[in-house]
Amino acid sequence: MSAFLTLRVLHILLAAILVGATTAITLFIVPAIQDARGAGGQVMAAVGRRGYSAFISSVSGLTALTGIYLYWHFTSGFDPVISGSMAGRVFGTGGLAGILVTIIGGAVVGRNAKKVAAIMEKAGPMADGAEKSALLSQAAKCQQTVATYEKVSLALMVIALVCMSVGHYL
Repeated sequence: MSAFLTLRVLHILLAAILVGATTAITLFIVPAIQDARGAGGQVMAAVGRRGYSAFISSVSGLTALTGIYLYWHFTSGFDPVISGSMAGRVFGTGGLAGILVTIIGGAVVGRNAKKVAAIMEKAGPMADGAEKSALLSQAAKCQQTVATYEKVSLALMVIALVCMSVGHYL
C-alpha cells in the first residue's frame, strides 16, 4: 500500500477514535461527572492518571498532521488553483475545523480538565468546610468550561466529517 493510502487510512481511523471519544465525553461522561460532584472529580483524576489526556492529545495531533499532509497531497502542494476549487475549499473548511478542534482541545479543554482533576484530587480527602467549598466551586467553573468547549469541539468535528465525506463529490 502506498504511503498516501496508509496515511489516509490512519487519518480516518484516528478521526473515528477522536469523534467517538469526544461524543462519549461530551454527551455522557462529563454530564455524569458533573452529576456526581466530588466523586466525579475523583473519577476524572483517575482517568487522568491512566493517561487519557496524553492519548487524546496524541490522537488529535496525529489526526491534524495526517490531514494537513492529505490536503497538501490533494492540492499538489497547496496549488492555489486546486485549493480554490470547490473540492479544495470544502476540504480546506473541514481541515480548518479539525485544526480548530486540536487547538481548542489542548488550549481550553485539556488545560481545564487537568485543573479539575488536580482540584478534585486535593479536595477529595478534605473535610467539609469553607476551603473545600471554595475548591469545589473553582472545579465547577472549570468543568463548565470543559463541557462548553467539548460541545464546540464536537460541532467542529461534525463540520469536518461532513466536509471530508463530500469533498470529492463537489
